[in-house]
Amino acid sequence: MNVIETLQLPSFEGAQIIAGRTGVENEISSAMVLEATDIENWGKRGQLIISSFYAFEHLNEAQTALFFRTCAGIGIGAVAFKPERLMAQAPERIIALCNDFDLPLIQLSSQVKYEQIMLDIMGEVLDSNLTLLNRFYEVHRHVMALALKQPSIPYVLNTLKNTLHADVSYLDSLRDRRLSTDQARTRFSGYSLTRRDPNPYQTHAYFDAKLVYDGTADAEAGQAEARRSEQALAVRIPSSDGDDYYLIIHNGGSALTPFDIMTVENIVSLLQMEILKQNAIKQKLFFQNNNTVHDLLLDRFGTHERIDTALATLGVNQYPCYEVLLIRTSLVDPTDTDRLDELQQAIRRRLRSMYPGMVYFVNNDRLVFLHNFRSAVSGIDLDAVQRALMELHASSTLPLYLHLAALSSTQNRYSLARANHEVVSVYRLFDGTTHVNRSIRFSDLGVYKLLLQANDLSQLDEYVDARLLALSREHEELFQTLVCLCENSLDYAKTAEQLFVHPKTVRYRIGRVRELSGIDVKDSDDFLQVILASKIIALGHEG
Repeated sequence: MNVIETLQLPSFEGAQIIAGRTGVENEISSAMVLEATDIENWGKRGQLIISSFYAFEHLNEAQTALFFRTCAGIGIGAVAFKPERLMAQAPERIIALCNDFDLPLIQLSSQVKYEQIMLDIMGEVLDSNLTLLNRFYEVHRHVMALALKQPSIPYVLNTLKNTLHADVSYLDSLRDRRLSTDQARTRFSGYSLTRRDPNPYQTHAYFDAKLVYDGTADAEAGQAEARRSEQALAVRIPSSDGDDYYLIIHNGGSALTPFDIMTVENIVSLLQMEILKQNAIKQKLFFQNNNTVHDLLLDRFGTHERIDTALATLGVNQYPCYEVLLIRTSLVDPTDTDRLDELQQAIRRRLRSMYPGMVYFVNNDRLVFLHNFRSAVSGIDLDAVQRALMELHASSTLPLYLHLAALSSTQNRYSLARANHEVVSVYRLFDGTTHVNRSIRFSDLGVYKLLLQANDLSQLDEYVDARLLALSREHEELFQTLVCLCENSLDYAKTAEQLFVHPKTVRYRIGRVRELSGIDVKDSDDFLQVILASKIIALGHEG
């Protein structure tokens, strides 16, 4: 109930508003007799403060002004003044402050008792709350009955429209999926949200939404609609995937009645159940597809018939050509570890928008895509992939990261394991410290392919310079510094930055390498031996 409705209660007979008339729509939800001015400790939004102003007798003007400023900040609904012998009239300074802060000041009858006022207000509040509780029960019962029918989101939206008598929309902001009782309402080109103060009957987050619509031309009428904006109310729908979903109520941004809030709260819970169900289905399908792609790439299906069935299940069996794209990601800030999935989802969405038919496999820092295509002209353009990844680097909404992209050669459907071996070999050949933000084709590896042809990678050790092999086993830190320096083209400053040491430390370590093994990085043969040794040793480790 608001201030105007409060004045209709029996105990307010003869009462009148003597200040702060602009606040007559303020909510009144409780009442309290003022005994002390420390209102910040006990005041609540919507309270009616009842007083004869005895408590103000010893306050100076600044202290009195602070009291009323605090009332306004808390959201006190109104002040009721009962004239008594000490103060037969409200002080002018208090009247002025109530006007300044739009706080209604009600002068009561001098005959009314505080108990009457408290009983009237609390009785009205209790009756109102009981009515709301009954309404909530009825709405909840209706929505639960609706939930058993497993309604679609459009059906739920139409049900809510019939109750609120206003169009409503559903927005999946991540995927830009929009549904509405009036589809024209969903054609906004942008929106902004401002959070509303919480309401006692709200469990979800409510926002004032500004929807911006671009102008559209009507060719037949020869007219153009101007760019415009529209106010609405948005309610966030909680989800388990961390994405933002909203229920938008196209009511001009007007406040909802408590009855309407009961309905919206229940409908949002119903939509939340639907989103959770859809996410559970997607998660199950994700794991199934993830495992299927993984098994295909590791050649675990055994027979051609089972491979054909798996490819058909994934929907990548239409064309004769296959290729594998591996994306390695590493986060710059270790504290962003929990955002790795968010980053990989962004990469998946971007690349699958470029090549819609791709399926993928996720394994820790690796995203592995399987692409089925008709001919060489429709294969993956690695340069385009590199540009897309660099654009994602510039996104302010994603964590900072480094990447390596590797593209296999073209294979047939029964040689997917070979394509996977090629990209994993690139992954192992090029580490994540010196070879950052690069895209590499297996076909461009050149002489490194000779290393990959070995049946037993451990046999490659005999091709490593004995001095370097000993150094890697006995002085790993020196060996890694030597490799990093060579991969950085003998740039001591860049090497020091990557190793988080001073350039003098790098020079000292390289001097120690020269003393221990005789390796001189300025010698072209030794330089080449270091690069080859690093690749062979990397291949000897498990990927």
